[in-house]
Amino acid sequence: MKEVGTFIMLESEEVVAECEEMPASSPTTLDKAAELSNRLLAAHMAAMKTRMKGERRKRFLRHMAAFWPVPLGLMMSFYAPMLHDLAATWGPWAATLIFSLSALTGQDLSRGTGQAIFQALLYAQFPLDGLLAYMLLRRRFSLLSVCGQVTCLHVLAMLCLGLASGSLSRFLTN
Repeated sequence: MKEVGTFIMLESEEVVAECEEMPASSPTTLDKAAELSNRLLAAHMAAMKTRMKGERRKRFLRHMAAFWPVPLGLMMSFYAPMLHDLAATWGPWAATLIFSLSALTGQDLSRGTGQAIFQALLYAQFPLDGLLAYMLLRRRFSLLSVCGQVTCLHVLAMLCLGLASGSLSRFLTN
């Protein structure tokens, strides 16, 4: 018994004799088989192409679903000065907590440079937070976890600001 591809041929004298007596396949039969094979292949290729197109669409939608914090941050940056003023009415701690990066950078710089960096980071705060949220969402963190990490970043920046200004050390020593 010899295995050829997926077919098994029996080597016997009777089978060889029967094969010799059989007429050769006509070209039309082979053409029909080749045509059927080509149609099946084309159908499989079309199904594969449709499935891959669906998978690419799902990946794109998943990417866009995680991308929403960046445009939201860009939209919020237009309202950043108004939000800063609103947070300042609640107290200086609220404005420092929400806009911690801008408050942190303008601390020890000259008046003009510090004010320019403060204004730049005032507008950049929300897009940067959105970019951080996007990167965390892409790593499959939950929305609650992302909000917690962004809030933790703001609290840490506020603590750094308190340590740099000396107000936190005065508060801790009293």
